[in-house]
Amino acid sequence: MDNSLLAQVEAVVGKGKVVVSADDDAVVALVQETIKSGRTASFYLSREQARTLRDLHWTPEFVKASRLEPVSAEEKARIESELGIADIGAFRFGRFACKQGHEFSAFDFLQHGIREHGADAVKAIFELKGVAFLRVNPYFAVNCATCDQLMEGGITYEGDTYAGCSYPDPPVCV
Repeated sequence: MDNSLLAQVEAVVGKGKVVVSADDDAVVALVQETIKSGRTASFYLSREQARTLRDLHWTPEFVKASRLEPVSAEEKARIESELGIADIGAFRFGRFACKQGHEFSAFDFLQHGIREHGADAVKAIFELKGVAFLRVNPYFAVNCATCDQLMEGGITYEGDTYAGCSYPDPPVCV
């Protein structure tokens, strides 16, 4: 094994995180158990592991219920021009609205991510090669970009480098 890889593992674990190495079946089972438990976790999966989980959970019925739709070319252009994220790939997002009817879109979600984590972190997710980021059972507290009231409802998204995430009631993420 490459010593530089061990140094990276040591650095990650030294920050209180865990690194798991297992075969695909074990990883998929671990993710599924985390989903069922309701606990929140982030996974960096191979594209094959992400596809397996997507095939198991993202049924046509679930996609319809979560309101997932591809981000339009117009919204992608706005994301690039205003947020500086050049290529979000085949990203899908489930729009939802506040009580006043203002819509929360993929643009709003990514803008919120930039405020929370910084532009470089958000851009880095979309630049992943051969890896998909999966957030299981997250808690998102977001305010409407128009009227600033707390948004109710679930945030559902998925794409090439985002293995997917949703926060309906009850939380389900894959």
